[in-house]
Amino acid sequence: MKTVTLKRWTARAVTALLGLLLLIPATPGAQAAPTPAASSIAVLMRSYNADTGRIDANGWWTSAVSLSTVMTYRQATGDTQYDYAISGAFAKNSNFTNDYIDDTGWWALVWIQAYDITGNTNYLNMAKTTTNYMHNYWDSQCGGGVYWSTAKQYKASIANELFLAATAGLHNRIAGDTTYGGWATDEWNWFKNSGLISGNLVQDGLNVPNCTFSTANYSYNQGVILQGLIEQSRATGDTSLLTTATSIATAATARFNHNGVLYDGCEPNCTGDGSAFKGIFARYLRALATARGTTQYDTFLTTTADSILATDTNSSGQQGNSFVGPFALWTPTTQASAAEALVASLGGSGTTPPPASTGVLRGQESARCVDVPNATRNNSTQVALWDCNGGANQSWTSDTSGGLTVYGTKCLDVRTSGTADGTPVQIYDCNGTAAQQWTLRPDGTVLNTGSAKCLDATGHATTNGTLLEIWTCNGGTNQKWARS
Repeated sequence: MKTVTLKRWTARAVTALLGLLLLIPATPGAQAAPTPAASSIAVLMRSYNADTGRIDANGWWTSAVSLSTVMTYRQATGDTQYDYAISGAFAKNSNFTNDYIDDTGWWALVWIQAYDITGNTNYLNMAKTTTNYMHNYWDSQCGGGVYWSTAKQYKASIANELFLAATAGLHNRIAGDTTYGGWATDEWNWFKNSGLISGNLVQDGLNVPNCTFSTANYSYNQGVILQGLIEQSRATGDTSLLTTATSIATAATARFNHNGVLYDGCEPNCTGDGSAFKGIFARYLRALATARGTTQYDTFLTTTADSILATDTNSSGQQGNSFVGPFALWTPTTQASAAEALVASLGGSGTTPPPASTGVLRGQESARCVDVPNATRNNSTQVALWDCNGGANQSWTSDTSGGLTVYGTKCLDVRTSGTADGTPVQIYDCNGTAAQQWTLRPDGTVLNTGSAKCLDATGHATTNGTLLEIWTCNGGTNQKWARS
């Protein structure tokens, strides 16, 4: 996305809402959704079109953002009722590349996120396909970076931020990868030295071939870079990247702010692509807070959410294009943007997932999931690594008490409440003891309260069947897990 003057912006600004086929009507349960975030998502899902498999069938990259919004809600709350949208998008759309490299990047992040939720390697492979396509448009003009489009006339920050998030994200999910990790390092080394970050805000891009700057600041550019730096920090162990991300986030919350509410300069006239920008920033601001385990941005996100509900929501639960109000210019894109902000406001310190979040625990070193062997339900069964497959025996639900449950009744447990290195980790009937209390920490480690030791893959082994144990926390990659 370059500037509001681009033809692409104009074309996308025309949102064909009249005649939009609303194939998923709101159910009574969705109408009575218990939280503002759930209500907003329910309204968004009325725009799902089963024929195209997309939310907002008339959008392309914005439909990717909408699907990612629904998946983020799912990860935050454990609400799986909209999972059909993931499989539907994949089944109905075989090619997720585009003349615009940033459009392709949004879909790359969608399929990484879908893989995190489901463990379906078809989604991971699609993420690789789309990211490989993006890399085809990297060259040495202006020192490096990928182009904004196949026309090769502009190197947009957004395309490069998405490329960083996708390449580092893939590296973090593919055992033994060097390709994507290398691309991610090249991308960040170029981006940080390119001059695109000025005054802790990301500028829109570089004109090619003269390498002059388009200096506009857009809120989504300040957001996607946060996700890229989170993934790259995890990939490299370089926590200074989170410090850089924090500097950008703090500058952006000051820049895109109207009386404490997230606000874009185009308001109240933001349309088309621009109406998506604020929500994207809110989503990744929450991701940064979670990665750092901080409440620094909670007031900003909560104030924004309160304003959406008070001034930007109509009687049907639709949310318009300005979080400061008044309600106007509704589209599925404005709904997704507001929903992202409402979901972001659900978070607390970010040190643990929100109540009742459900998903896998994927090993950083092995790229395999914490698994109950043979899907047994027997007490004292030691858990192990296994290829992620989306099975119920790999689906762990965290609760406010610190437990991690599987099958609804069994808890992740340290055998005999042991505290010694090498004590097996197993499943057992939930009993609320400290042996079953776990903290999912921002660095990816999973700390057992009773022993003060970390969930560990024995001996750095990565093969299927590797047994899990507790061990003194040492920051090793065999002790780091992705929660999704």
